[in-house]
Amino acid sequence: MPTVTELPTPDPRVRMFRSDPEVDCFAVVTRRHVVVVDTFGTPGEAAQMLALLGDDLAGRSLLVVNTHSHFDHAWGNALFAPGGPHPAPILGSRLAGEVLRSPEAQAKLARKQEGDARFAGVVLHPPTVTFGGALTVDGGDLTLELRPAPGHSADQLAVWIPELRFLLAADALEFPFPYVEKDADLPVLLATMRDLRALDPAVVLPCHGGQHDASLVEHNLAYFARLAAHPDTTFEEALADLGLADVPNADFYRDLHGLNVRATRAALR
Repeated sequence: MPTVTELPTPDPRVRMFRSDPEVDCFAVVTRRHVVVVDTFGTPGEAAQMLALLGDDLAGRSLLVVNTHSHFDHAWGNALFAPGGPHPAPILGSRLAGEVLRSPEAQAKLARKQEGDARFAGVVLHPPTVTFGGALTVDGGDLTLELRPAPGHSADQLAVWIPELRFLLAADALEFPFPYVEKDADLPVLLATMRDLRALDPAVVLPCHGGQHDASLVEHNLAYFARLAAHPDTTFEEALADLGLADVPNADFYRDLHGLNVRATRAALR
């Protein structure tokens, strides 16, 4: 099982946890609640995060948010599900609940379990509190606005903390760039990124790529603008255009670049 470690952020009330090299998840410590944002790919990784939260859990209720239904964000839900070791309300979009209850999700889990013993004990649990549109969590001192952020996936939410101007962007923003699974989703993702830019965040915390300032939004939009102008752009050329010589998980992002090129060409047609 991967080891979960904590990374610093500019405000200790927003805690960042990494299962390297897969994903970053978060916990927002408010006066009333500890709000866990995403649960990693397994309950074991989620349990490591909960142990690191330590004394912050004392005297506060526990809430969980699924930004979306992808395995590295929601397959640790069993830790918090009814009857689990740490039952708590799990908030997510209505669509995320539908996806996690679907036969397709069960089939994906079965494939993962066949190929990797890490997932042997995973049982899918959808959010227990679902909603359409936006939802606000009042923590007493901090507000968490759960905002629709589709494009990377149709069920995705981002978390905006207006008092801090912190944006927990899920996979709507990434370093070096986000991606779309389906060609038709590219205009939706671009609209979401523009909506997130309008928030004028001071700190952007995506689930892949580490902590950034608001320039991450501009870098991501610039990447797709380059593809629209030059759809034959190679992965290496795209990195150079962003001022990067290399990135972690380069082979992974090279494949994702191919998906984005395909979606861009479809949009241009």
